[in-house]
Amino acid sequence: MPANCRLYAVALAAAWFALASPGASAQDAPATEAKPSGATLSIATWGGAYGQSQEIAYFQPFTQKTGVKIKTETYDGTLAAIKDKIGASSSPFDIVDLSQGALDALCRDGLLEQIDSSALTSGPGGQSVSDDFLSGGITSCGIASVAWSTAIAFDRQAFTKAQPGKIADLLDIQRFPGKRALPNGPRYTLELALLADGVDPADIYTQLATPEGVDRAFKALDKIKAQILWWDKAEDSVSMLMRRKASMAAGYSGRIFRAAVGARQRIDVVWDGQVYDLDLWAIPKAATNKDEAKRFIAFATEPAQMAAQASLIAYGPMRKSAIALVGKHPSLDIDMKGYLPTAPDNFRKALRFDEAWWNEHGEELATRFQTWRDQPVVTDAKAAPPEGKPSAADAKSKGTEAKPSTAEEKSKQGDAKAATADEKPKPADAKPSTPEAQTGSVPGAAPKPAPVQRR
Repeated sequence: MPANCRLYAVALAAAWFALASPGASAQDAPATEAKPSGATLSIATWGGAYGQSQEIAYFQPFTQKTGVKIKTETYDGTLAAIKDKIGASSSPFDIVDLSQGALDALCRDGLLEQIDSSALTSGPGGQSVSDDFLSGGITSCGIASVAWSTAIAFDRQAFTKAQPGKIADLLDIQRFPGKRALPNGPRYTLELALLADGVDPADIYTQLATPEGVDRAFKALDKIKAQILWWDKAEDSVSMLMRRKASMAAGYSGRIFRAAVGARQRIDVVWDGQVYDLDLWAIPKAATNKDEAKRFIAFATEPAQMAAQASLIAYGPMRKSAIALVGKHPSLDIDMKGYLPTAPDNFRKALRFDEAWWNEHGEELATRFQTWRDQPVVTDAKAAPPEGKPSAADAKSKGTEAKPSTAEEKSKQGDAKAATADEKPKPADAKPSTPEAQTGSVPGAAPKPAPVQRR
């Protein structure tokens, strides 16, 4: 194992022990552990780094405080998989971690318990729960825990004169030359194209619902079509940056964070125009332990607990007061706020992904996208670097391509995220749920048997 990998592994292990020990939670630990209550909560969630961060920030502290044991089961994140499990007369799960789209569908079908937000803890300054949660964080059937996003990452070393700073720079080949790595499908790609072309986030799906809006998205992509590298697997977006095959890439926030940590100052993020989605806690209507499930959700959505998770993984808490509590990663000495999608500086021009909209319009746009992508590229002489010279990113790729970075090595060994936000699009361009649950391990987590990973 290379020295830098060993140092990183040591840091991860140190953080695990620091966080897993009593009193290491963001909340004050109780003076004594609660006596076992005999109750057990069964929770369906993601695996990988995301699941480990939940174990440290929520599951262990809740058991320590209440005596209620937590049993987890990973699932692939699809609506069909969880609906099949909880749709019977009895549910094997008391709590499920759901994407926004899955929660909306299950709620409409009457398969989820109604949750009273008045039972949640007020903010540390006395602010009401409704004021403290970001928009969309409280629904009748679920309470949001985190937001993850698709954002534009870039290689700082690829640009010598200026660094990208806004979503419009994605389309500016003249000022910011080099390849762009984008998802191989219309989801996220069309949203990013319109955002880069100047459409306000509030108008994106209204625009995409019209022929003119769709035309505008593809015309925007025409500007960079010759420079696009398409990725199918989420790890490939960051890999293209690390191998200097691309200078900019649309990628998931969790993977971008790991790449930035591994590359130390080389990888940066354009948060302007990020496309975010939510994960929410929900209780199946047929759950056995509903009272304890509600108690857990109230605990897990306390600002201090949400901040504890955000200190480990680059997902943004959905409470303003929780964001304010997030500081440096416990072992990597990195200020996590800069990598959180919901941090105020990152959240100014963010688009909330609309899975329901895509379920209605996705098939038609997938056909249009395929047709457009397969058309020959019309070469624009102005778009290419002068005199056929390679871009800064391409020029550097020859000497360093063969040696992947620490972050990339980690992705090959254990980052296989099936069906999570990090491995989508899936068949039929399925929308990713949380991106990180399906990758590696949380910084500081002790090695565990690899779960069935979904994201």
